[in-house]
Amino acid sequence: MKRVYACFALGFLACLLATADVVHAGGFALYEWGNRALGMGTANYATGNDASVIAYNPAQMSRLEGTNVYGGVTAVSPSSDVYINGAKSQTQNQVFGVPHGFATHQLNEDWTIGVGVYTRFGLGTDYDSTWPGKTLIQDALLESFSLTPTVSYKINDSLSVGGGLEVIKGSFKFHKATAFGGTFMTDVEGTSFGMNMGLLYDINDMFSLGLMYRSPVHFEGTGDVSSSGNPIPVLNSEGDCTMTADFPASYSVGLGFKPIENLTFEFDVVYTQWEQFDRIEFDFDNFILSKEEMDFNYKSTWRFQIGAEYLLTDAFAVRAGYVYDQTPIRHDYASPMLPVNDRQMFTLGAGYKWDKWTVDVAGMYIVSKNRKGMTMSDGSHHFDADFKNGRTWGLGTSIGYHF
Repeated sequence: MKRVYACFALGFLACLLATADVVHAGGFALYEWGNRALGMGTANYATGNDASVIAYNPAQMSRLEGTNVYGGVTAVSPSSDVYINGAKSQTQNQVFGVPHGFATHQLNEDWTIGVGVYTRFGLGTDYDSTWPGKTLIQDALLESFSLTPTVSYKINDSLSVGGGLEVIKGSFKFHKATAFGGTFMTDVEGTSFGMNMGLLYDINDMFSLGLMYRSPVHFEGTGDVSSSGNPIPVLNSEGDCTMTADFPASYSVGLGFKPIENLTFEFDVVYTQWEQFDRIEFDFDNFILSKEEMDFNYKSTWRFQIGAEYLLTDAFAVRAGYVYDQTPIRHDYASPMLPVNDRQMFTLGAGYKWDKWTVDVAGMYIVSKNRKGMTMSDGSHHFDADFKNGRTWGLGTSIGYHF
């Protein structure tokens, strides 16, 4: 019977893994790894109680008995108004699916193993083909999924540690118009590796502390580059492309507070070393250009989030959360590839349990602070730019089962 359970769990994750390879992710840094957590503003580093703790803090797996599977998807729809030289444009309306799937298995009283599939980085930006900034960007798509085998060890009744390997498969597509009326396109994909470590300390019956570290990740992808549609034939070319970029390390601290049996609060601080992501470099072979760089010069950021869960009954829970998320984008390096600023996120959620099943639903609304007075260049022309009315809607569902 245990073999049947294991096959079910592995098959469940395989389906989500296939979905993650083709479903787009919206935004750059993503935290939608489970809809119980999302309902609480993604505050899940110290009070998690489902298998999504693999993504937030794997030390919490020590709380999970038996075998557990948990998975689902969050639909995300971002949009923003972008003004180029006073002319208003808007990012194309798109809905991206951000999937997640996890499985844990308790080996004994001390050791628990798990595996997860989820998305940590992604963006999808698309503009009308005639928009004024088409020589800056026409569309860009960053897709990734992380596969994370993890293990946790319960040192004593109060202290647990956990961690694991992270295998990130990613792809990046970029398309813009050329100054001569043609198009420039790159399409690369690759696999990179990182690691994570977590700690959980149950201070007493009311307070718990969670710590999480994610390592930086060096990404190298290979693919194609092309320039076509230019009136000057020598400018039309196809070749091979290698892309390199460094994605940031992050540190998270979560404090859980349970004043009464059916009420839980959590407050988290996430520090991300975005200064490690300074540029994307493209090296070309058999192409009219030998190299191109996209400078980002990001700054490190803080993310503050608070969430609450209240059990109306033993089976039904309601949740709410709030997040303040600093942007890593410096004013002088702002780009319509990601037309955002500091953001606030508001979330609501609910969960229902019956027998061995759990269903969680959550919704989110993100509003971005306006950004004005920017100057951008495509190498030949300068543009004045403003970003306004940045907003994102999200709605998700997760289903869990305990064996």
